Amino acid sequence: MMDIGRKRIYNDAFYEKGLENVVLWDVQNIKNEQLIRVRFISKSSLHRQGLWLRTDEGIVIPELSDEVFPGVSLWEDTAPKEVVCNCFSKDGNLSVYNIWDKGNGRQSQGYTSVC
Repeated sequence: MMDIGRKRIYNDAFYEKGLENVVLWDVQNIKNEQLIRVRFISKSSLHRQGLWLRTDEGIVIPELSDEVFPGVSLWEDTAPKEVVCNCFSKDGNLSVYNIWDKGNGRQSQGYTSVC
């Protein structure tokens, strides 16, 4: 099980290229039961791309069901154009980071991972 982020983490792999502001793992402040809207705008990779979202109390995608999931993975090729998520949180943190699949399963947090 993945930890829940408490603060934004920058990707050290990009420091040597002069890019000190590339986010590896983002954390957004939210309120309990806050609705968020996720929309995939574009991608520049040939590989399947997505987002992983997690809170301390779980996430519901009302359009699909009332089931509360600890975290959700949304893929640009299978998710609706726009997804609304109801985020439950006691600590006020929503973890967000990118995921991808080159054809051999979900990957994330790689050397060149950016969020």
